[in-house]
Amino acid sequence: MVDKELIHHDVVPPSNKGFNIQGKHHWYHSITGKVAVYLMLGVLIAYGVGSGAGFFEVNRISHEQWFKQAATNSQITSYIIRNIYTSVSVKSNSEGQVVAIESERPLWDDESMIQTGFNPADILTLVSTQTHNPTWLLFYDDKNGFIDTQSEQRITTTDDKTGHFALKEYYRGFATLNGKDYFVGSIPIVNLSGTTIGAVVTSIGERDALSATHNQLLTHTLLMLILILVATVVVVNWLVRKLFRPVPRLIQAVSLIADEKTDQVTPFQSQDDEIGELAKTIEKLRVAMVDRGYLQRMQEMAQKMEYMAHHDSLTQLPNRVAYRNSIDERLIKLRSEGNIFNLLLIDLDHFKPVNDTYGHIVGDELLIESAARLSAQLGEGDMAIRLGGDEFAILQQVNGDAISEAQALAEKVLAALNTPFICSGHTFAISSSIGISCAPQHGLTREDLFAHADLALYSSKSFGRNCFHFYTQGMAMTPSHDIPIIPNESHI
Repeated sequence: MVDKELIHHDVVPPSNKGFNIQGKHHWYHSITGKVAVYLMLGVLIAYGVGSGAGFFEVNRISHEQWFKQAATNSQITSYIIRNIYTSVSVKSNSEGQVVAIESERPLWDDESMIQTGFNPADILTLVSTQTHNPTWLLFYDDKNGFIDTQSEQRITTTDDKTGHFALKEYYRGFATLNGKDYFVGSIPIVNLSGTTIGAVVTSIGERDALSATHNQLLTHTLLMLILILVATVVVVNWLVRKLFRPVPRLIQAVSLIADEKTDQVTPFQSQDDEIGELAKTIEKLRVAMVDRGYLQRMQEMAQKMEYMAHHDSLTQLPNRVAYRNSIDERLIKLRSEGNIFNLLLIDLDHFKPVNDTYGHIVGDELLIESAARLSAQLGEGDMAIRLGGDEFAILQQVNGDAISEAQALAEKVLAALNTPFICSGHTFAISSSIGISCAPQHGLTREDLFAHADLALYSSKSFGRNCFHFYTQGMAMTPSHDIPIIPNESHI
């Protein structure tokens, strides 16, 4: 993105003296006068050429900027999708731009929403927040072409009125949706066999708004050229005089850079002398500072997106995605280094009555406090996870005996969650049920360990809750014996 920078020049009034010291020559015989005359002639000649070329250049730059902005929005969209849908891959062109998204299944189906915790509307809102423009997720069929997954409206492009072909490739141009024309950037979504199944389209604005801005820019350019032509006669002497006073301005430029104010371009770079070389060096420093700030902002945004993709928004604990990544890493270390670990599945007992009776605000407070208490029980190398609802898990690193260490941690968790909670002025007494599986004796895959811990958790609930069980061979689902909760004035 190109910043418009304004350099404020000090105004130096013209000299009131028309003659030199001897009084024999007028001002236009001086070096300053001659330079002013030459500049004036140059401006008049350049105006004729520049005013014509300027309109064509403004028009070209405007359209080029549309294409660049559309490409930027498309890359931001693909970046966000890759962070949310960790199973997708991308294809890039020689310039490093993403030109296609590969996914084994549609991004908008129920399974994708379950795996990521995001529905398409949330993702489109997130993208629109970053790009400040509308975004659409399209699905494709051979009969109707590309259809918006949210409004079920058909989208067409100016390059292909049928809408069947242009969006099958990486596309930047005008497209029509809901009767409105937008300038868009589109990335196709293909399955593993290369067949198009949809597209993600992001806009930089409506045609009318872009055209209005473009026309306004042309109008302002014309007025500016006329103003420059008129004002040049008045200010040319000031500009000439300022050429002999560059040092204070360069000192000011360095001071601004030292204060991290990098929005002003360094003046006097065009001078073909030591001052010009100094000005160019200062400009390189300014550009380096601007680039560093941009990279820092991009890194901070990437870190924020990474955190959001791997953490629960309510409790700030790692989420299911982080759980899958962590347990897979531990299984790799188990096979390569023999590092054993335990999986504890934890379910809050009697949480539903709290939510139903006192509302989600109180329920959320209870979940946040429960997460804090779980985190307080962790040892070095342990990880607490919120799986969803009132379900939590702990990945415990084992340093010695898996059974005894898991038992000790489970007892601490039970004690921590048995302590009464105070949320929004209400006191609650809840408990927890825990199921434990140990790697490698209870499984060598993520699925086996989770299933066995879940069976053990079910056994804990069947035995009256507020207890823990290890998985044992032959353990199976049996009818639970739930104990009803009777609320009173201050306890549940």
